[in-house]
Amino acid sequence: MTILDRQVSLQQNLYFALQRYRIFWFILLLTATLDYVTTLQFMLNDSIALEANLVIRYLAYEFGIFSGVMIGKSLQVVSAMAFCALSRELSRAVLLLIILLNCLAIFINTAFS
Repeated sequence: MTILDRQVSLQQNLYFALQRYRIFWFILLLTATLDYVTTLQFMLNDSIALEANLVIRYLAYEFGIFSGVMIGKSLQVVSAMAFCALSRELSRAVLLLIILLNCLAIFINTAFS
């Protein structure tokens, strides 16, 4: 694939990120799972309307709490894979940013529920 007159190998970049940053992928899946559980707890105890993430809130209204949050978390992991496939150099930064956002969401969900 050519992006900005530069050849980008999506499969090689994703394979590189999966091999090189294996621990980050594990931590990403762990934090995504914990965020899923704490978001469910938060929504079941309080309300869907209090969810700050507009995408998760919309998905929870449309598909239900369990399915909506699962779809939202799945989209997050897929987007991490897409960004890592687009740029080998930014893979670590993207993974760390999403892990940090998940940790922040876990903290907010547990602290305010």
